[in-house]
Amino acid sequence: MKKYIPLFLLILAVISSGRVYSQRGEKLESLRIAFITNKLSLTSAESEKFWPVYNVYKKEVAEIRRQANLDTNLEAMSDAEAEKAIQVSIDRMEKELVLFKNLARDLKPILPARKIALLSKVERNFNEELLRTQLRDGAARPGLRRN
Repeated sequence: MKKYIPLFLLILAVISSGRVYSQRGEKLESLRIAFITNKLSLTSAESEKFWPVYNVYKKEVAEIRRQANLDTNLEAMSDAEAEKAIQVSIDRMEKELVLFKNLARDLKPILPARKIALLSKVERNFNEELLRTQLRDGAARPGLRRN
């Protein structure tokens, strides 16, 4: 029985970390929604129509990025492998551009052009703010090593 205790504790830790990760993801998503809604000054009517369209777009972009993910050690690859990696990156960017064009088209009946044009900037601002917060919080933690 005692030999199963470490295994049980490991399983419990994995389950707990999954919950924490899920809660973190949900909190981050809530922050993203609030940030974009605020910065674009979305009305409740606009939000109701905007978010389903935008969420589909974000899922499609994430899927394209997941498929194009290069697990190769970029520094150690041959020139032929690098050429292939470059082409994969170009293909990914082209697919993302098509998705963004479709998003802009789909948002035209929902939002004024000014808000659609501002969307990319607001997304960047959110990501930059998130990074600044992570760096600030990480720097405040004792034992954080910097290179």
